Amino acid sequence: MKKEYVLYGLKKNEPDYMEELITSTHDIKKFNNAKEWAMENGFVKFRVATFNGEPPNFNDPKLINKGAI
Repeated sequence: MKKEYVLYGLKKNEPDYMEELITSTHDIKKFNNAKEWAMENGFVKFRVATFNGEPPNFNDPKLINKGAI
């Protein structure tokens, strides 16, 4: 299965719970274009996730947002 890239973003002065899904794509070029568009449109904080078709492991410590603790 192809790797899927998911980009989330947050606009300046917005609380973390207002994070928006910007794009989800298999094409890294489209992903980079979406991030550039987001920066031009007021998004200042980003989170990237990748998905290979496997179910998520919610016990994985890498999934914990250390800034929120």
